[in-house]
Amino acid sequence: MPRKASRTASRPSVVPVRRWFQFLESQSAQDIALPITVLFALLVRWCIGLHGYSGQGTPPLYGDYEAQRHWMEITTHLPVSQWYSYDLQYWGLDYPPLTAFQSWLCGAVATYIDPSWIALYKSRGLESHTSKQFMRATAIALEFIIYVPAIILFFRSKHTKMTWVARQVSIFSVLLQPCLILIDHGHFQYNSVMLGFLVWTVYFAAQESYILMAVSFCCSFMFKQMGLYYAPAVFAFLLAQCFRRKHGTVLFVKLGVAVVATVGVMLGPWITSVDQLQQILVRVFPVARGLYEDKVANVWCAVNVAVKLRSLFDAQSLVRLSTCATALAFIPSCIHLFYTIRRQTRTMQSTALRVFKYCLVNTSLAFFLFSFQVHEKSILVPLAPALLLIDEEEWAVNWFVQVALFSLYPLLYVDGLQIPYWVMAVLWAFLRSCPACPAHTPTPKCVMVLQWMTMLVMLALHIAHAFVPPPSSLPDIYVVLNVVYCCAMFVAFLAYFNYRQFTCLQVQPTLKQKKD
Repeated sequence: MPRKASRTASRPSVVPVRRWFQFLESQSAQDIALPITVLFALLVRWCIGLHGYSGQGTPPLYGDYEAQRHWMEITTHLPVSQWYSYDLQYWGLDYPPLTAFQSWLCGAVATYIDPSWIALYKSRGLESHTSKQFMRATAIALEFIIYVPAIILFFRSKHTKMTWVARQVSIFSVLLQPCLILIDHGHFQYNSVMLGFLVWTVYFAAQESYILMAVSFCCSFMFKQMGLYYAPAVFAFLLAQCFRRKHGTVLFVKLGVAVVATVGVMLGPWITSVDQLQQILVRVFPVARGLYEDKVANVWCAVNVAVKLRSLFDAQSLVRLSTCATALAFIPSCIHLFYTIRRQTRTMQSTALRVFKYCLVNTSLAFFLFSFQVHEKSILVPLAPALLLIDEEEWAVNWFVQVALFSLYPLLYVDGLQIPYWVMAVLWAFLRSCPACPAHTPTPKCVMVLQWMTMLVMLALHIAHAFVPPPSSLPDIYVVLNVVYCCAMFVAFLAYFNYRQFTCLQVQPTLKQKKD
């Protein structure tokens, strides 16, 4: 039965996505809102998947698409003892064991449908239409099994004090944010699995299910090592819970057992061999590759434009430098979270959870900007917890998504994904009315001016890249400008989200009370 529309009709919004859900509410059609959102999200992903992918038609190594397919090949045909050592020159497995198990599971399904897709050695570089459909389907299936339910449950849980419209807008916006869609379903990866486990971690934190929270977080970093970007925030949160509770020692022991058991189970096939465990460690944390790869919008790559750090310092010195800089960037946020949780009362539960979300953004963004061996795709890691604040930080998250998407353009350009990039950029800007327009709360005028200015800069760089050939002496000038510009913006976002974390206890926002 459809629910009745709220008697207190809200003023029509100028933001298209909000206006759509206001219309459904006015027509007492709330029950069809979520199915429409999920189906539309599915359609967009499938349409993006019709385009090219990383390394398409570029032998001999191809790209990330071939890496994921190759991992299905080796995990299906080889014993586990060879998974992390087989032919490392051709896309050797370099993600933690949960990714290996996922590759094995997908490989088992592929073997059942068409064994030629993952035939050992013979299938290298396979780019058939049917195998592409299968690979695209696996990315969608895993996202809709792990990530999508977590987003829906998080925004529909009791701790999120929103109107029905605000909940639906948040779910729709997070599922349609362009960066994850373009990387997972265009470029091709499975980042949604890692990020889905992160959302489950925050959901279990809200439900005060701390053992499940620890297990889901372990699944996140055991799927992709970038999940460790969240580790300081999660550790500070759980440690503070142990200190504030009467039987905190018992909780501490339970958490320790949960973490050891979860990691132990995933490392089980290799647990009896020290050499194999060391090989996994070397593959997962490839220090020998250097401070960064390609052009990524973090501090080290931006500084390298003027100061050639890799020429001045050896690898070990750069590891120590990046470690110290990263720690200095995230420690204040984690200390603040720890003491906030320790002073938490029952009435402060929602505020403490809000501080936790800010801390997740700040720690992961600190790792992206300052840590060792960062990829451009890693901007998805701080973007995920930021999206959980999309109703509270509407203009900031909109802006963050736009800059993050712009930072991915050089990668997507190489993949030939310019059309999907522009379609998703325009779709996000239209549906969310970006640059910021007044929604249920007015956006500060200075913010709108700054956002318009940054949008114009990004548009100018796009136009120059399309119509003005770079000088022969500076062939990568547009990529370098993208890196420097986006790095400066990300540093500004880090400062802003830290400010918001440290002040959210003094300045409480007006929470939208639940009406559905």
